[in-house]
Amino acid sequence: MDCFPQLASGATGQFPIRKRRSTRTVVNEAADGRQIKWPDTGDAVLEWELPFEGITDDERDRIEHFFAGMEGSLKSFTFLDPTDNLLEWSEDLGATIWEKDPQLSLTSGVADPLGSTRATRIANPTAAEGWLKQTINAPGTYVYAFSVYARAASEGEMRLSRVSGSSVQEISCQLGAQWKRYLLTGGFATAEDAVRFELQIGAYVNAEVFGLQVEAQPGASTYRPTLSRSGVYAAAKFQNDVLEITHTGPGQHSARVLIRARR
Repeated sequence: MDCFPQLASGATGQFPIRKRRSTRTVVNEAADGRQIKWPDTGDAVLEWELPFEGITDDERDRIEHFFAGMEGSLKSFTFLDPTDNLLEWSEDLGATIWEKDPQLSLTSGVADPLGSTRATRIANPTAAEGWLKQTINAPGTYVYAFSVYARAASEGEMRLSRVSGSSVQEISCQLGAQWKRYLLTGGFATAEDAVRFELQIGAYVNAEVFGLQVEAQPGASTYRPTLSRSGVYAAAKFQNDVLEITHTGPGQHSARVLIRARR
């Protein structure tokens, strides 16, 4: 998979990142001068300006080689938006994108840690663990932060897992009555082009969860809800055929990368 590279830190960008969404309005002008306008929702374009400062020789080479491999703006690649959530339907755990163990029951409209009612209660009435999982098409070698807010009226266990090919990473979360944000972070040495993120609900546990989020970076940032679209763009392109890189000191460089993708 051709995917825009991460830095040595595991980040795909440095702030401030500029992100712009452009849309088109179709205008039909009649012979008498009247106009009918409507939005062309299928033609929206997102553009990112990614500034990089203090990158090393290796990080510069990584970006340059990737840019050359894409032949500038010619070829498409996968871009993991550093300002977005990589999961779809982050608050609708009954959506088809989520694979759910049939033994689990879901109740939406539960009070969440932000003061609204967007959390979901996941009830496991059996003596075996139950699972809820979603797969994203992204490199298994990248560093990801998988985070979720969770609590349980009675103490219980929940596990967060990340799976790519035969590689598995997980943490055990001991749930209490108060909301807490749990985080699983890391990367694999695997060539797989898919990564699966899972919640494992312990036996007889009724857990309340909110704000499931995956980001292509080591740490969790502010939760961003998603619907049918996430921050994974499978057909992104560089906006131009010239890569702006400046040598700023021994082993230090700055760069400005422009990327665009249709929404």
